[in-house]
Amino acid sequence: MPAKGTRIGKLLEEPLVKRMSQLFDRLPDTCFFVKNDRSEFVHVNRALLHRLGLTRPSQIVGTTDHDRYPKPIADLLVKGDRQLMGSGEGLIDHAEVLFDEAGRLEWYSTTKYPVIDAAGRALGVVGITRSYSGRNPFNPGLSAAERVIETISKDPAGHHRVATLAREVGISERQLHRQFLQLVKMSPREFILRSRIQAAAADLRNSAESIASLADKYGFCDQSAFTRQFRSVLGMTPGQYRRTV
Repeated sequence: MPAKGTRIGKLLEEPLVKRMSQLFDRLPDTCFFVKNDRSEFVHVNRALLHRLGLTRPSQIVGTTDHDRYPKPIADLLVKGDRQLMGSGEGLIDHAEVLFDEAGRLEWYSTTKYPVIDAAGRALGVVGITRSYSGRNPFNPGLSAAERVIETISKDPAGHHRVATLAREVGISERQLHRQFLQLVKMSPREFILRSRIQAAAADLRNSAESIASLADKYGFCDQSAFTRQFRSVLGMTPGQYRRTV
């Protein structure tokens, strides 16, 4: 449901655009969103409402990513919107960290474009997101890096070795490293680390499991190392995260 009183809100009331929005409501595995030039949501489809545990558009319209994500993640999402509107170019199949239906931080593939009016002014951003973990890692249409991303996303606590992952998708470690840099702007090892931290953050959010136990569960040598890496990724300690979400 579009926000009223905004230029992009008026655009969403046009018949063709309304029909396109209704089409996205029929795609259960694809989250569709429109944001204004302040990165406030003005329209989302049913799939996105469901993913965020919401029941009405009014619960998200007018909010930003800062209203639901840890600050370091929200800052990256809003910064991406700003860069998109400034460049006028789209972003295709970009890996982003978002909440899934269970409130876990998960990797999603995002494609989004700036909305530009006839005078060349940026009105906002329109985009879609799809979960990596919900796709088939053996799909031959995916790149090797995408297949590895899905494998890691489905089991972030697993003991993933880059050499083994590269062998499973039929390329060298160097080729896999290059594909990861192109796709998600990080190395496979950093992606594995971030995936573990994100999964641990979900456990902190949804369970009473001790921090020491989570450190062991996700393969860190001790609680101190876990805390240090958690802070580097999410900008706060595990204890602070648990108290603020």
